Amino acid sequence: TTLHPLKSAINNEFQQYEIWQVMLITVALTLMSEAILNFLIQDEPLLSRLKKSIFKTVRKAPIIGAIIKDKVDKTKAEMANDGPWVLPEGHSYQKELPEKGLTDKELMVVIDHYNSVNDVDWQKGRCSGTIYCAEEDKNELLSEVYKKYCWSNPLHVDCFKDVRKMEAEVVTMVGKMFHHPGQASGSVTSGGTESILMSMKTHRDWAKETKGIDKPNIVCGNTAHPAFDKAAAYFKIHIIQVPADPVTFAVNPRDIARAINSNTICIVGSVPQYPHGIMDDIVALSDIAIRHDVGLHVDACLGGFLIPFMEEAGFPLPLFDFRVPGVTAISIDTHKYGYTYKGSSVVLYRTLEMFYHQITCTTEWPGGIYASPTLAGSRPGANIAVTWAAMMSFGRDGYVSATREVIRGARYLIAGLEKIEGVEVMGSPVVSCVGWTSSTFNIYNMSSDLTKKGWNLAVLQFPAGIHIALTRRHMSPGVIDELLSDIRESAAVQMLNPGAAASGAAAMYGMAAQIPDRSIVGDISKEFWKLYYSTGQNGEC
Repeated sequence: TTLHPLKSAINNEFQQYEIWQVMLITVALTLMSEAILNFLIQDEPLLSRLKKSIFKTVRKAPIIGAIIKDKVDKTKAEMANDGPWVLPEGHSYQKELPEKGLTDKELMVVIDHYNSVNDVDWQKGRCSGTIYCAEEDKNELLSEVYKKYCWSNPLHVDCFKDVRKMEAEVVTMVGKMFHHPGQASGSVTSGGTESILMSMKTHRDWAKETKGIDKPNIVCGNTAHPAFDKAAAYFKIHIIQVPADPVTFAVNPRDIARAINSNTICIVGSVPQYPHGIMDDIVALSDIAIRHDVGLHVDACLGGFLIPFMEEAGFPLPLFDFRVPGVTAISIDTHKYGYTYKGSSVVLYRTLEMFYHQITCTTEWPGGIYASPTLAGSRPGANIAVTWAAMMSFGRDGYVSATREVIRGARYLIAGLEKIEGVEVMGSPVVSCVGWTSSTFNIYNMSSDLTKKGWNLAVLQFPAGIHIALTRRHMSPGVIDELLSDIRESAAVQMLNPGAAASGAAAMYGMAAQIPDRSIVGDISKEFWKLYYSTGQNGEC
């Protein structure tokens, strides 16, 4: 009876139409309503989508678009004239196969000539991260192992049964390090990015099969590694990022919980995150993951061979591994503090059933059944072999000792930075990465100063800062003291003129951070890779 007046009103309104017209109007209104709902209700906020649309329209405007294009072209020209693609005098590009192959002696002369273009002394600890192992005897050992397995490929497991055994043992040993409750399930990958890609693909397929989610999203802090953005782009997963606290640079678990919706397949925690070395609260994230029935990926790519040994080294941490019940996957780089060669990482899952979703299998191919656990089919077995060799050579005692050394060095650097006027440590770093900034002067000017002094450090944005990932090479006598001395000297100079405008690379970083249309920054970033692959003058291909 309550709906009777409404029913009468609708009948009166449509009595002038024939039945087919009413049906057509109903279908049209239904489709229109669905389109409006799909536009309004998306994982990406409406405001964000509107901003992108406005910026795209503005860039197409004749006058404004031309101004933007001119600025971007000038920036690209500056990049072309100043970068690693600008060769020193006496060097040129090889653009065709030599008519006659070089002798071994001739080839090594050319190799030495190529090597002379490098001007960063990473051997003496002048780089952030990059090269993690410091023992020359380990390098000789791993080189011998690499030579022995340089032709191996675990895709052909019948031919390389020893490599299969090594990979299985690496996964198992790393699983034990992270307190896996049973037989560890996972694989060796080519690096942290692939480990994260595989985990996100796995969570996507798991959520589709078990929960019917076909518009998946993941929720993480904006300090999570860009590999999660790459996974989202590759596998059609939407990424929802919540901002870290502007003072502590930690992600608030409550913000993660509020961002979860019915399409969320996974949330992310970092131990630690790369920019500032801050460790996310994995226990709190686990509670959230269990409550919402979503996965929890722990990104331990950076600290994976430090954090399992920190308690024994005298630096206890909150729980972060499979002892936390909500953790479904962990990524761990062996090619950082595991001290093996580049191109090696491990991804682990709590259950074998979850790992099955990582595997792709083609059953109808005329060439036979083809199943593969990673992005690559053929893989360099040598990388697996040297990873196994490094782990066996260091042993638990070796990793504990190395961890103690690195963490002590990081704490020493933090203490030194806190005593420098005008410099502030960003948050409370707990592992090996340290970031610092300044509320007094342009920190990018300090970055330029340190570059001129031979340091190769990373720059941060939002907010501006400088970052270093400390390695064993920085533990050589005097290296951290020299870095602190150079930072102290630069800070003193900057404090004399704190309002000085940035110039050179510092100005470029500052400009990039202030551009509201991030697609412009993306275009300029793509230019970097065009120049990277160029073999001509001024970035010409």
